[in-house]
Amino acid sequence: MPHPAAVFGRRARSKVRLPDFPWDLLAQYKEKASQHPYGLVDLSVGTPVDPVPAVVQQALAAAADSPGYPLTWGTPRLRDAAAGWLARRLGVLVDPSAVLPVIGTKELVAQLPGQLGLGPGDRVWVPTPAYPTYEVGALLARCEPVYGPADGVALVWLNSPSNPTGRCLGIDEMRAVVAWARERGAIVASDECYIELGWESRAVSVLHPDVCGGSHEGLLAVHSLSKRSNLAGYRAGFVTGDPALVRELLELRKHAGLMLPDPVQAAMTAALADDMHVADQRARYVNRRTVLGAALAVAGFTIEHSEAGLYLWATRGEDAWATVDALASVGVLVAPGTFYGEAGRHHVRVALTAPDAQVATVPERMAMLPPPRQSGPPTGGLRTGGYAYPPAGQASPANQQQQQQPGHSGAFGSGSPGPVPASGRGYGAPGSGPPRPGYAQPGQPAGYGQRGYPDQGYPDQGRSAFDQRADGQQPGNQQPGNRQASPVFDNIAGLADTYGNPSAPDPTWPAEPPDIR
Repeated sequence: MPHPAAVFGRRARSKVRLPDFPWDLLAQYKEKASQHPYGLVDLSVGTPVDPVPAVVQQALAAAADSPGYPLTWGTPRLRDAAAGWLARRLGVLVDPSAVLPVIGTKELVAQLPGQLGLGPGDRVWVPTPAYPTYEVGALLARCEPVYGPADGVALVWLNSPSNPTGRCLGIDEMRAVVAWARERGAIVASDECYIELGWESRAVSVLHPDVCGGSHEGLLAVHSLSKRSNLAGYRAGFVTGDPALVRELLELRKHAGLMLPDPVQAAMTAALADDMHVADQRARYVNRRTVLGAALAVAGFTIEHSEAGLYLWATRGEDAWATVDALASVGVLVAPGTFYGEAGRHHVRVALTAPDAQVATVPERMAMLPPPRQSGPPTGGLRTGGYAYPPAGQASPANQQQQQQPGHSGAFGSGSPGPVPASGRGYGAPGSGPPRPGYAQPGQPAGYGQRGYPDQGYPDQGRSAFDQRADGQQPGNQQPGNRQASPVFDNIAGLADTYGNPSAPDPTWPAEPPDIR
């Protein structure tokens, strides 16, 4: 019998080829962890568990009687609040007319290439290891995701602080990417949803004049209230930057009916105007980070980067799925690094989002942890369908050869060989590289390393988890705890030397961003 499409003369659909949804692969490990006598501690997803701030709940309730359609562009009060927050907290000046609310930033990330008019033949430079939705967004628009500077790149994604590594890009690195993209007419979109969660380092917005030279042309910054304000359930975020690009997105989103409900807009307005609840939430994360970081260090894990953001990027030298299985045996669920790309195949991502009472049980659980598996097949798989992540600096077709460097040692120093990016390629892939500004080097205290950005702000927050060795002694001149800062994740090797020189400062901009740690 002929296919129904052939009977009615319809053209067969061409489905977009996507990977499996990563967290579906964790179901068996979640079940295993749930059977532990102490119960489950779920550190696999960065979903907030703390209360929505009272000031936000009150604003939401006060706007509950909203029978009419909301404005796609957002209320003037919301746009003013967002512009005020950017100036107050990030040292970024935008006109409120260049602020566009979005229905949670994952929606925007997944649709941005298509909403910008990109399609077949265009390339999107995505970070690696990174949040999978950057790559998914490229595939949904039928673009080609690439993992480093390449011909035909129309959109570049930045993510600082990084999910999953917690690394902050240095100003020179961001400036280099912006200059490289502008030279080629490409757009740079920067996902800055963790920007207020800096611990040993703080991130700088792509819209800050030290990065962009005072011009937002070709630049977009994406901001979320899910992490800073516990509004993941509200789906609240916004995009800002180049007024022409924001206007282009606005016109498309009007036609698509992509509107944020009025009560949520009122809640966002209250959240962006209030800094106290952010300080309170940071303190909660600092406490959990201290407990989890120390417990992992005592258990033999090496914590890499993790200087900002909502996660600890940890390894003990074995396949990521083997670590997931071992931690599940003591009731702790984490995300394998392979969810974020091949560069994470020996790492796990540990979220700071579990209730304090559950986090307090983790040190005792770590004492029961089985030893690492130094050899043998992984307990899970990089993929059970879809496609595999290629090494950094290569495009996605499976028939491209992986570049190898003989004798390369993994980031945790186990001596395991693995794919590494070729010189000048890759965004976020492991590589030894020269010391980069913006984070600590061996033998130096963990700090910014950036001229003009003093280490000040919230005192002592985020330091104690890594400022002691497993034996309880002070590390002195060593790198804190079991944490490594080298080899670095050299995101833009070769670009900073060419493009990283600062532009002439705009005297109308603040001299430096405020400290938001």
